[in-house]
Order: sequence, then C-alpha cells, then structure tokens
Amino acid sequence: MLGYRHAFHAGNHGDILKHFILFHSLEYLRQKDVPLLYVDTHAGAGSYQLESGYAAQNKEWLDGFQRLRQTLSPLPESLIQFRDFLESWIAHTGSYPGSPAIADHLLRETDRRIFFEMHPSDFLFLKEAFEHKKQVSVLNTDGFSGLKAFLPPPSRRACIFIDPSYELASDYEKLLEMIKDALRRFATGTYLIWYPLLSRPEAKELPEKLLSLYSGNRCSIEIQVTEAHERGMFGSGVVIFNPPWVLHRIIPEAIPILADILSVKRDKPEPNFRFQFF
Repeated sequence: MLGYRHAFHAGNHGDILKHFILFHSLEYLRQKDVPLLYVDTHAGAGSYQLESGYAAQNKEWLDGFQRLRQTLSPLPESLIQFRDFLESWIAHTGSYPGSPAIADHLLRETDRRIFFEMHPSDFLFLKEAFEHKKQVSVLNTDGFSGLKAFLPPPSRRACIFIDPSYELASDYEKLLEMIKDALRRFATGTYLIWYPLLSRPEAKELPEKLLSLYSGNRCSIEIQVTEAHERGMFGSGVVIFNPPWVLHRIIPEAIPILADILSVKRDKPEPNFRFQFF
C-alpha cells in the first residue's frame, strides 16, 4: 500500500520481535561457506530517525527499542547481542536499522541481497543507501509478485523476510498465494513471516493458514503486549519455515523475557506469549 510508511512504527515492539529473529537467523546462516540469497519483500526505507520525522510523531519505539535498551535485569546472551548491535548501529549512524540494514551488516560479499519497496519515497531512500553496494538490488516493484523471479537461487540457499503492511485486506490473500508459489519453487529455504495481532478475522486466521501451507520444520511465535482490542495492533507474531537450528536454543530462553520487557502492564496475569516448534 503506497500510503503506508514504516517510519511511523520504527523500533516498536513488532520490530524488536521480528528483527531479533532475523538477526540471529542470518548470523547463523552466514556461517556456511555456500553463498546465501536474502530477499526482503517489503523493505521500507532501510533505516529511520527515531527522534525526528515520522517516528517521533507517535514514538512507538518507546514501547519497543527503548524498553529493551533500559532493561536492567539480567538478559540471555542472545538478547544482549541484539541490543548491543542496535545500540552500536545507532551510535555510529544516528538511525535505527530496518531489516535491510540488519541484513546488509551481517551478510558477506558473496551473499546477494534483493530489496523490494513500492513506496516511491522509501524506495529513493533505500536506493541511495545501497547504490554503491555490490550484490545488492533495490527494486521499486511489488514484492508479493516479484519474489518468484529469484527462486530457486543458484546456491540453493535463501532467507526470505516477509513483512507486509497488512493495511489492505487483500494483503492476507496475496501473502498466502506468494508463500504457496515460493514453496513450490523452493521448499528448502528459510522463510520468516511477520504478522500483526489484530481483531479483524483475516488476521486471526492467518497464523493457522500459514502453518498449514508447509509440513516440514516450522516454528510459530507470538507476543501480546497489551489486552486485545477492536482497533489497532495488540502484539505480533512470526511464522518460520525451516528455522535455523540456533532458534531452537534462543527462542525458549529469550521469548518469555522479551515478552515481559515489551508488555504494557495488564490486569490479567495469564501468559502473554507462546512459541512452538513443529
């Protein structure tokens, strides 16, 4: 959707969850000598100013990155590594890293990056940020339909990061069709699919529909940060197909703590997170 700007939501609780998973997935996948293809189907602007511009209007990062940054209690090493990366990046660049910046920082010169972004302004920011980078293609086309051109990759290794706006009801069906097609072309890749927790029916049905598309190794994670309500996002989740093995270790240790960090205090004490490997 051309009206959507991720800058309004940069560094929020959804970013922290999905970027934590992306960070550790790529750090693990890059250890193998064979080149990796990384595709970001909805890349955004690449990085964001938190104290000015769109991100400063609602300051959603205060309930995301800032909560992680200010946590004083002991953290597992996986969360410390991720927090240190974010703080180091911000200190050196003055901006919060989006998924393209995270991927480009972690990947090697032999790994190819494909970034899709439809919004004309965000595309120009993204293109300028990576115009001198080798092995990077920035495409001003629809990632829903564009992914298939790059699958299967010659190396037979890929990490596909899928993070649509979900502002249009049609995004849900487009996502499912894209995943079906991608799995037919390349079922052994790692697919990281983020989604919001919303009250609308198509949002409630999405996780189960996603998991039904693939019978191989899968993982599902959700963090609910506030009570469910009729309007707006009250948490988010990630479905992963062919999760890197490192996630089997870091998800059980980190997700309960991350859920506690990101959650607004609630009246009901029931667990506000879940994760499962299939």
